[in-house]
Amino acid sequence: MLSSPRYCGGVCGTSNGMRNPLTLQIESQLGALFVTLFTLFMIGLIFIVIKNLNSDAIILDASRAEVKSISSTERQLISGWVKENEILIPEGEGYRYVVRQYPAKPWLNY
Repeated sequence: MLSSPRYCGGVCGTSNGMRNPLTLQIESQLGALFVTLFTLFMIGLIFIVIKNLNSDAIILDASRAEVKSISSTERQLISGWVKENEILIPEGEGYRYVVRQYPAKPWLNY
């Protein structure tokens, strides 16, 4: 039986034989599935990057806002300068009022 030209181990041309899972049709379907999944993954990454970019823009805008605290040394200088020059500070106002009224900061030269 081995010398017969039609013998191919019982798997060629028979419907009850083992099927190769990597046929051309299966490969193309799996390839299309992988390409689709990869495309969806990349689109998801783009949305994540855009969201992070918006978050970074918000953080950068917030960091541009100038919130300056007045150091204790500068408070002492302002206090001495205010007393020496007899500057009247409205009630409820503090050092920030003086800083707004005198942007040249003359107490640094005091």
